[in-house]
Amino acid sequence: MTVTEWVGLVGAGLAGAAYVPQIWHLIHERCSAGLSRVAFGVWLVSSLLVMTNAVAIRATVFIVLGAIQLVATAIIVIYATRFKNLFCPIHLPTRIDKPE
Repeated sequence: MTVTEWVGLVGAGLAGAAYVPQIWHLIHERCSAGLSRVAFGVWLVSSLLVMTNAVAIRATVFIVLGAIQLVATAIIVIYATRFKNLFCPIHLPTRIDKPE
């Protein structure tokens, strides 16, 4: 494996690590605040298409990155759907009365 491939794998690992706080908060707090299921659904399809290309051209770094993104995005879509309209205490929507 070349140095640039190792660098790419480290980058893929960092991309995966970036999902961890979002997934942790979503599952641990059962809080879907600020998550667009439509956007994550599109990212899921996008990741699948890009990974299909990576597999076809045998690009190891992009296969690993694609696998990380597919798993992380699928988890977010599943739990954002499961916890739709549920919020943790920090993200509870506030009701603001309009002046009459």
